[in-house]
Amino acid sequence: MKNYFKLRYITLLSLTVVFLTGCLEEDLAFDVLESPVLAQFEEMTPTVDNTLKLKATFYDLDKTNILDHTKGIDSIPIPGLQIRVFVLETELVGEYTTDTKGEIIFEEDFSLFQGSTRLEWTGNYDDVPFRIYKNL
Repeated sequence: MKNYFKLRYITLLSLTVVFLTGCLEEDLAFDVLESPVLAQFEEMTPTVDNTLKLKATFYDLDKTNILDHTKGIDSIPIPGLQIRVFVLETELVGEYTTDTKGEIIFEEDFSLFQGSTRLEWTGNYDDVPFRIYKNL
């Protein structure tokens, strides 16, 4: 009976040590950073059959007044932002630059998407690379 309690105590102590030391590792396998820009997409009426037409607007989020509920976060359009659009992570569909309102009009034939279900919008803002996914 004494051995049973000793074995149970050692097992419980060992499990506690394993659980506590397992939570100490703070390094992830890869770094996950939030995007430095906000992208909003609006699907537009296609001009030609079998064509996808999107309006993408890119914003910088000014969080200066985040704690002031009367002001909040301000969305500022980003003019002159270089954007590259990919399909299947490697196939470049096009390169675009946002206008003065931070907008891009994307219009491409569906045949370019090669059966993919999403577009990947990439760029650099304030020296921070980003990748934003848009499902089709």
